[in-house]
Amino acid sequence: MYASHSRTRAMQLKEEITLIQRGNRSIPDYLHAVKALADAIGIIDHPISDDDLTLYVLNELGLNFRDIVAPIRAREKSIAFEELHDLVVSHKSYLRRMEATAQQLPVTANFTARQNNPSGSHQSKGSHKFYRPSRQQGSARDSNAQHKDQHRSNNSGQSNNRRFQPKC
Repeated sequence: MYASHSRTRAMQLKEEITLIQRGNRSIPDYLHAVKALADAIGIIDHPISDDDLTLYVLNELGLNFRDIVAPIRAREKSIAFEELHDLVVSHKSYLRRMEATAQQLPVTANFTARQNNPSGSHQSKGSHKFYRPSRQQGSARDSNAQHKDQHRSNNSGQSNNRRFQPKC
């Protein structure tokens, strides 16, 4: 009867450790709960392997711990619970430091003053050297055509119809 009771208790504890969730617990509290269940199962003479214990812990850590989960799973040798505990707690400290650093960074914005130019469009202050006002409102193509027409009319005394004449 004692063997039956210990087997039933071992099955119950194994189910608890399989289904354990971190929830709102802190990392140390979560790791302590997992270790307590593993120790209780070990006392009944059904010890849990380091690999199984590692998987139970890693599966509930969440996305914030993905940077350490993959390397731990890829190890060739099993990791002892104490080492796993140290890695997870130190990574949590690292995440807190990164979060605190991110909150301390100042929020900045670039300010650009705009002014109206004669054509009615906006122009950034300081970029006036690139602004060429057109003589009439219209597209840039119209402005270029007007400029060429004006150039032709100013040079009306000269022949604008030069043709290439080959020399023999």
